[in-house]
Amino acid sequence: MIYVFLLITFVFITTTCKAISTKTYKIETPLLEGQNSITIALISDLHSTIFGKDQTILIDKIKNINPDLILLSGDIFDDVISATGTQLLLEGIAGTSPIYYVTGNHEYWSNNIQAIRDELTSYGVIIMSDNYEIIEINNNKVIIAGIEDPDKKIRETPDYDQNDSMENAFRELDEMSLYKILIAHRPEMIENYKKYSFNLVLSGHTHGGQVRIPLILNGLYAPDQGIFPKYAGGIYTHGNLTHIISRGLSINPRLPRIFNPPELVIIVIESSE
Repeated sequence: MIYVFLLITFVFITTTCKAISTKTYKIETPLLEGQNSITIALISDLHSTIFGKDQTILIDKIKNINPDLILLSGDIFDDVISATGTQLLLEGIAGTSPIYYVTGNHEYWSNNIQAIRDELTSYGVIIMSDNYEIIEINNNKVIIAGIEDPDKKIRETPDYDQNDSMENAFRELDEMSLYKILIAHRPEMIENYKKYSFNLVLSGHTHGGQVRIPLILNGLYAPDQGIFPKYAGGIYTHGNLTHIISRGLSINPRLPRIFNPPELVIIVIESSE
């Protein structure tokens, strides 16, 4: 009887962990002026998962947020699963807000990275590749920066050096007193990101640690961190730097999410003045 109970419990937990959870973080900064805020929808680790007919559940959730920015922090495509889910998402959100993207490891693992870039560009997505842009949102100028996944070196450009590339691209930001956002797929590389003057880093990659026990275990396992990862998902503070890690949207039947539903992250940045 106990085995039947455990089986029913397991099925219940894994089934209920397939509905999208929405997590909102609010951040205050003196670098924004006036009463205008900036709302960001962070999408990470979709792996082409489809929610509802033609991706409508996810698309509607994003549109209901009415974000000023949509940021894609890697592994939006998958190296095994058909790109249909990703294509449906991009088609559904194209033109709603500026969309910025950085690569994840699975885009490189596909060995089809240039076709992925071309497809993203066709939907109006701005691809960030160890560079930054200064944009104006709601009467405030902010900096959006993004870095390549380090697997670029293995899968595309053998002489790629991420540390040198970041230094060349971002050291000059130290002189700019604007709010600075970095999109970077891998959270475990936070020590590299802390070398620069970013105010907010947005990551994914961990899938929330796959298994969570609320108030006890934030994550059981994450890629490149192993068992009991330090950065499984949520919000972390490093001095003046805020690091938000999405638990991702992928649903993989081989790796059930337990107490860890797929997550759409909303970040609201407000003036502290």
